[in-house]
Amino acid sequence: MKRIFSAAIAILLVTCFSTSAVAHSQFQGSNPADGEVVTEPLSEIELQFDGQIEQGSFIDVTSTKGEAVEIEDIVIGEGTLTGTVVEPLANDEYQVNWSIISADGHPLEGEFSFTVDAEVPEAAEEESSETEVIEDEETEEPSETETVENEEPTESAEQSNEEEESSSIMVIVMVALAIIVIAGFILLTKRKR
Repeated sequence: MKRIFSAAIAILLVTCFSTSAVAHSQFQGSNPADGEVVTEPLSEIELQFDGQIEQGSFIDVTSTKGEAVEIEDIVIGEGTLTGTVVEPLANDEYQVNWSIISADGHPLEGEFSFTVDAEVPEAAEEESSETEVIEDEETEEPSETETVENEEPTESAEQSNEEEESSSIMVIVMVALAIIVIAGFILLTKRKR
């Protein structure tokens, strides 16, 4: 009987430690950082994580007008996710939505924003001011797809919170099972005496 309880305790402890060892890859930071004002031309966005990430992870970048920025290449490295844009980003505020698959297979999502305020050559400044005047004259209401896109980050934040809660619940259940097995083992050894 002692061997059965010893084996049960060993299996339970191994399961607890393996669950914590294969934890989600957590977001560590980005370049540019959340809220940063970039004063140089920017053509690459890098996200850092504390663990491995798998293929299928991606980055979406949009401007304040809801226009999608074309990502030319996405590179997944050792705990990094790097997106290269086709052309350096124009002066504007940008929203980055990211989605990764961590090494344990769990999807994680998040978002951050930054502003590009780089020096622009005079000729380019004149063109951009003419474009802004034309755009101001053509005011449009946001389409339904833009509204849906704006709602998604809230859902992804909720999903991330739910995943963290489920991980916490799993750890609590494992600890409770360990306590029950240990208590049962102690009761059995007392009865035999």
